[in-house]
Amino acid sequence: MMKQISQERIRVIKIYLFFWLLPIVLSFFYELYFSELTKDRIKNVIENTVFVGMLLLTVPFFKNAKVQKFLLLFHYVAFLLFLFLETSFFKVFSAIFSASTIFILLETNIAEAKEFLQFYLSLPIIFYFVCLVLFGIGFYKIMNKWFKPIFIIKKIRLILVIPFFLSLCFLSYTNLIKFNFPYALCEASLSYWSEQQKIASYDIDKKEGEFSNVKHLSKNKKAIYVLVIGESTTRSHLGVYGHYRENTPNLTALRDELFIYDNVISPHAYSIGSLKKILTLNNFEQSSESSIVQLFNQAGFKTFWLSNQRPIGYSESLITKASKAADVYHYTNTAKTSFVTPYDEILFPHLEEALNDPSDKKFIVLHILGTHLRYKDRFPKEFEKFTAKPRSKFNSDLALKRRNNYDNAVLYNDYFVSEVISKVKDKLEESYVIYISDHGEELYGVRDFAGHLDDNPTKTMFEIPFILWKSEKFIENHNLSFESNRPYVLDDFIHSLSDLSKIKFDELELQKSIFSEEFKFKKRIVGMGIDFDNYDWKANETIKKE
Repeated sequence: MMKQISQERIRVIKIYLFFWLLPIVLSFFYELYFSELTKDRIKNVIENTVFVGMLLLTVPFFKNAKVQKFLLLFHYVAFLLFLFLETSFFKVFSAIFSASTIFILLETNIAEAKEFLQFYLSLPIIFYFVCLVLFGIGFYKIMNKWFKPIFIIKKIRLILVIPFFLSLCFLSYTNLIKFNFPYALCEASLSYWSEQQKIASYDIDKKEGEFSNVKHLSKNKKAIYVLVIGESTTRSHLGVYGHYRENTPNLTALRDELFIYDNVISPHAYSIGSLKKILTLNNFEQSSESSIVQLFNQAGFKTFWLSNQRPIGYSESLITKASKAADVYHYTNTAKTSFVTPYDEILFPHLEEALNDPSDKKFIVLHILGTHLRYKDRFPKEFEKFTAKPRSKFNSDLALKRRNNYDNAVLYNDYFVSEVISKVKDKLEESYVIYISDHGEELYGVRDFAGHLDDNPTKTMFEIPFILWKSEKFIENHNLSFESNRPYVLDDFIHSLSDLSKIKFDELELQKSIFSEEFKFKKRIVGMGIDFDNYDWKANETIKKE
């Protein structure tokens, strides 16, 4: 009789282990199908297996049978959820979950999350999710039929602490813990909270920053300076930068009036990371911080922040806070949960108001959606020009459709930027329009993927357009050094913008200005510590199957 009971218990244990380990095996082969076999994939399997053991070791610590049953079910459902999130994330981005990911998620509102899901949700991910749900249902039924509590004496329970902590030490010592989703989630959340506390301590929403002895040295009493901040636009997909499709006809027609820089990069491959460096003096690396808007306030300009970006994510973002330093700030895209996002031209009436403002000196920031995913939502129907098969070494229907949509979004973006230039030009004042993007985008160039991420970037995720238009009066009063191939990273942008605008202050460093003859090249560190100019980008290319 005892032998039969023992055999029955062994059979149940085998079934339990089958249900715990099969999702790990499925996830491994699922990842393998969409990527290549690497050491990291093996390490992830080991980490998941050890983590399962740690979860199971917690169950015998409780005497109550109902508590044990609940704990097993809870652990299993949580484990399946973590497995789904980490594996789906890897399938999409070929990277593990990190701090930059949580920054993006928590700075994203509901509408953007819907766009993200619509863009990346695919049949393979749905199939994988259904498989895990079936595992969960099967495990629940087995628990109801064969669950037997594990009763052990107190001394033995205490002994179980040893393998638990040995497993934890093993994960930590081997650094396998970085593959553990709950650990990565907690670490990233703490990092985000710390960053939010830091941002809250800075007075970047006040009218004036901590710039010393600010002076505007222009001879003209009137000035209109405009900064256009785009989104997710990589310069290699612009006709004016040599893209094989002429999707920037207006900027190409204006070429003789433009300074077009072709070696400028963003400091990060995601918006918050980039903009916190682009818009500020100290890149949030010192005890005090001041922004571009505050600099122009102190220089005697009336400042405007006009945005078609949604203003709020999980909490007040850095960008929202910085924009509040402007004399006038206006957000046109405030429907957080709506699927309908307005096209960037919705900013034109507000731009007209700013241009017609009676103030002598005006600084206007236009923060646009640009070519942000979903690309097909970034342009109206009349700009759907590119529908033929594009050039690409990745020829899935999805890749071809997205490349066409992106080129059409660039076409509309070209219309927007050129219209801004036209409206500013009509004012016949000392003026300029400078157009940049917060970061670039991978678009089925070297990887079977569309999007951007700091954790596993490609070169195009940092390569951005940097274009300057100047009025005749501006040219008469400013002597700029122009070298189109000057290597520059936008974490020093405030020095370039102030030099361009003839705004002097004690903290200004002309060797950091792309427009200055005193410019000095510095090592360009981007993303998570990558030396952009010396990094082996070829080694970072991965080919994934659709």
